[in-house]
Amino acid sequence: MPYDVTKCPGKNCPVKQKCSRFTNEILGRQDFFGEAPYNFTTNSCEHFINNCPDENKIRLKAYEIWQQMGYQEGKSVEYWLQAEKALIDLGTYT
Repeated sequence: MPYDVTKCPGKNCPVKQKCSRFTNEILGRQDFFGEAPYNFTTNSCEHFINNCPDENKIRLKAYEIWQQMGYQEGKSVEYWLQAEKALIDLGTYT
């Protein structure tokens, strides 16, 4: 996560595990919100940055993996999870 993106402490935030502001590693000196900016009145956070890859990107990556592995049948879940992890590791979320 770049230094210019303010991190979130995540306290009491229901979406913190899906937000890059909470889950990405801290790089040296990093700025943080004083408290989680989640708004419980609207059930949203205007500072939310999704850390989950787009489903279509996962599907395409899983298809690539399936091809690379020689078109093996019966491993769709394994390829899906592998694709999702690869995209997360690359930081390709949306």
